[in-house]
Amino acid sequence: MFKAIPSSRLATLPARIHQHRTLSVSATVNAAKNQFIVIARDFTDPEALARRLDVRPKHLVEAKELKKSGKLQIGGALLTDHSASGKMIGSIMIFSAENAEEVRQLVEKDYYVTGKVWEHYQILPFRTADLS
Repeated sequence: MFKAIPSSRLATLPARIHQHRTLSVSATVNAAKNQFIVIARDFTDPEALARRLDVRPKHLVEAKELKKSGKLQIGGALLTDHSASGKMIGSIMIFSAENAEEVRQLVEKDYYVTGKVWEHYQILPFRTADLS
């Protein structure tokens, strides 16, 4: 579990740590809930990327709302590689929820599911390590 850092000490921390204080604070706030990692893989048909890009703005709006609510801790795209030609091939997210069923319900409503972007996904129990 992350330890909350008093805001008076944030200015004295190295920039790299200071930039990540939001994640630490939200992880502390959601300490009573369980964490789950979701690994989602995109369809591989020729139109898959076009579908992803088409619904991506709505997907990101919803993700920001889930982040504000404390249910989504972090998320992002899986890539083929980090080169300029690297392609998005899926997503990884960390949720804070009572149980896996709650996470499944959130994922099933996601625009990437309803828009046929994610072909399949896994929900796995997860626990953030105490790295202090």
